[in-house]
Amino acid sequence: YSALMNEVIVPANKKIELVQTHRYYLTTGEQTARTTSANFDVELSKNEKRWNDYLKDYFNKTGNSIKEKDKQQLAVKSIITLITNWRSAAKDLLSDGLFPSASYQGFYGFWSWDCWKQSVALSYFYPQLAMSNIKALFDYQDKEGMIPDCIYPDKKENNWRDTKPPLAAWSAWLVYEQTKNIEFLKKLYPMLVRYHQWWYRNRDHDQNGLCEFGSTDGTRIAAAWESGMDNAVRFDSAIMLKNSEQAWSLNQESVDLNVFLYAEKYYLAKIATVLGKNEEAAKWTMEADKMKQPIQQNFYNEKAGFYYDKMIGKKDPVMVEGPEGWLALWAGLATNRQAERVAAIMKNERKFNTLVPLPTLTADHPDFDPMNGYWRGPVWLDQFYFGIAGLKKYGYNRLANELENKLWKNADGLIGDKPIYENYHPLTGKGLNAVNFSWSASYVLMLLMNEN
Repeated sequence: YSALMNEVIVPANKKIELVQTHRYYLTTGEQTARTTSANFDVELSKNEKRWNDYLKDYFNKTGNSIKEKDKQQLAVKSIITLITNWRSAAKDLLSDGLFPSASYQGFYGFWSWDCWKQSVALSYFYPQLAMSNIKALFDYQDKEGMIPDCIYPDKKENNWRDTKPPLAAWSAWLVYEQTKNIEFLKKLYPMLVRYHQWWYRNRDHDQNGLCEFGSTDGTRIAAAWESGMDNAVRFDSAIMLKNSEQAWSLNQESVDLNVFLYAEKYYLAKIATVLGKNEEAAKWTMEADKMKQPIQQNFYNEKAGFYYDKMIGKKDPVMVEGPEGWLALWAGLATNRQAERVAAIMKNERKFNTLVPLPTLTADHPDFDPMNGYWRGPVWLDQFYFGIAGLKKYGYNRLANELENKLWKNADGLIGDKPIYENYHPLTGKGLNAVNFSWSASYVLMLLMNEN
């Protein structure tokens, strides 16, 4: 938007006050339903209280443990980023939610795993929006249990070619921990169960209990989108396999997908317990326990000391090292020895311990290309967070703190007066791609909260 006005001359020692009112009507007839006679001073006072309450709630939840002023300012900037990307329900967006970035053309909708990530951070200071942000995607859950990749104000544009990694139960549980809203869990639990089961019906080509990313239309590009790591190097040699008329899989079992499903079973067990469904909770726990050994056997490589994807029917791993390799630590399913070896690779300066640490591809890989790579080298703060949380879970606090301090120090403008970027160049610290990015801001708040 641009605002034009005539020249204004401000006399010495005087001031001029400019007041602008902005309204945007997405739905026909909305203009006539709203008044334009609001008292500016009253509205400004209400707005000030609202913002101060956001900040008070967040900093109270940290126990006022954020002592450095620059990190306090970073937390405020992150909250501003999230609230600025908030959009109310309108047209075919049936619930309030967050755009990935209102500053970036093409991000004018709600993405599934974006919403689930954002909701954890929102729950610290605006729990009602956190719950709505999760619900927004479940408004469109189909009869089979699938959640679309993304939804738009015009539902004809919704992307049903793929979904996104299963982080919904993780998000729902962490939001519940902040809200204690049992009605929220009651409504969501059966939908979470259907979504979880959908994966095994539609994305387990050989029915061995380990799933693959895939698509509904048989295209490889949609299958890569489903991973969330759109052009990750690990998928370069993968091809599509048909499961049914509406379900296709990559010929590659992915460690991150199966770790997320493993973790989701435990979160479903927690939710079932709160709802008094003890038999279901026991079933989810048993299923998770049964997954632990197959994940370790199929994805952990003893010789290399890291977790890798694996092609269906083949023994050798897909030898590409990325953030999927430390998710087993975040989920707590690695042995102490496995965690030690993964941590050693994360600490290696030729691989992951770069200027801004924990890139999405090791710096020594021939296809490492942060400037042009999107998921072939840049540091994404969600994957950074999972790495830090995993290290702390196994007692590698010193390494985790060292990596975190490098992020704050070297990611361009993260500490300071610049926008929060979608991702960062691991060797230069340059902010890359979209500005004012919601899930980056969310994980900043989680890291500062020291949430594991």
